Amino acid sequence: MIVVRVMDEGQFELPDTTRADLEARDTRLLEALDADDQVAYSAELAGLLEFVRTNGVELALDVIKPSEFVLPNSEFSMTGVRDFLAEQSA
Repeated sequence: MIVVRVMDEGQFELPDTTRADLEARDTRLLEALDADDQVAYSAELAGLLEFVRTNGVELALDVIKPSEFVLPNSEFSMTGVRDFLAEQSA
């Protein structure tokens, strides 16, 4: 199982069979962020979150597991995501 955290929302478990699609969507989101393409970023983030919510099972709030992916929620701006990524790499 793959555990994905959506910031300020919760965690989802997805089957291992979704890994390649999840990684591809995550890559496209980062590419849009790197290109400073707000339209692509918004579309990729919405699609990625929908993919996680549709293919995953939300964990109870009192269950906390290590997450392989940490995703912004739909309210995060590109600047907010960049700040988060900078903090994680420091």
